[in-house]
Amino acid sequence: MKKLKWAILGTGQIASEFASRFSAERAELVAVASRTSGKAQAFAEKYAIPVSYGDYAELLADASVDVVYIAVPHSHHYPLIKASLEAGKHVLCEKVITINKAQLDEVVHLAEEKGIYLSEAMTLYHMPLYRELNDWIKTHDIGPLKMIQASFGSFKDTDPSVYYFNKDLAGGALFDIGTYALSFVRNFMSSKPIEVLTMGNLHESGVDESSAIILRNAENELATVSLTFHAKMPKQGIVAFEKGFFTIMDYPRPTKAAFTSFDGKETLFEAGEYAQSLNYELAAFTDMVLDGAHNSTIGYTQDVLEVMDTVRKEWGLVYPFE
Repeated sequence: MKKLKWAILGTGQIASEFASRFSAERAELVAVASRTSGKAQAFAEKYAIPVSYGDYAELLADASVDVVYIAVPHSHHYPLIKASLEAGKHVLCEKVITINKAQLDEVVHLAEEKGIYLSEAMTLYHMPLYRELNDWIKTHDIGPLKMIQASFGSFKDTDPSVYYFNKDLAGGALFDIGTYALSFVRNFMSSKPIEVLTMGNLHESGVDESSAIILRNAENELATVSLTFHAKMPKQGIVAFEKGFFTIMDYPRPTKAAFTSFDGKETLFEAGEYAQSLNYELAAFTDMVLDGAHNSTIGYTQDVLEVMDTVRKEWGLVYPFE
């Protein structure tokens, strides 16, 4: 059985989570790279990775690597995606995949030109629970979709040494947690939003601290998104159809949901494991590459970046390296 050979660019927290749980029938983790050889070597030893590189370009020159998982700060995604694609590597990049839609459109076009795959590492697109919900929706008469609500609040340290409130590293709530909320909305909407309204509060560091976003598409489906980086809020999603609504807790990596009908009857759903979230996207990307399947999520990612461009323009949020 052919196995896809993976490598990781970056050795931070999400890279550690990815490496520590890496498990897929058709994939193997063969290399890691960091900007310093010491960090790369220590990471490789910790997670039993055969090869380490102290330079990203050296890893990309390794002909044995098929696909790279990019797990560096947002500000460095775009150049590393381009370099990886130019080197002929398939790319799974952590969210938010690029800083703006122009960057994303460019690298999507480059991937298409080279006949290789590029996707954002958005866990919720691959959670088994969503497949179960979508299948159930298709077989039950619950009427048209009317409204989606998605909230996400997190209390982050304002220390500029980490990216959360660091404008030079493309910090801010929109890129860190808003990408989940907007992807959740797009996952259920019948088509992309064509109307966007927003209000946002910028932190003294220059990045967005909190915001409210309202979306509407051509089918008149509405969505509201509430985000904050300085207060805890539940990661709760509500998807309301004419004859009832779904409640989905921890929607970035959910395993349970409930549908409450207009007459009060409740249907419960349970599927998947939270601890396997990264492996679901790992397996989905691996299978897509090896089977030559259609990339079903990159269009949604482009729609989300388009909304992000719109709201950042309204807030006056521009990053110094754009």
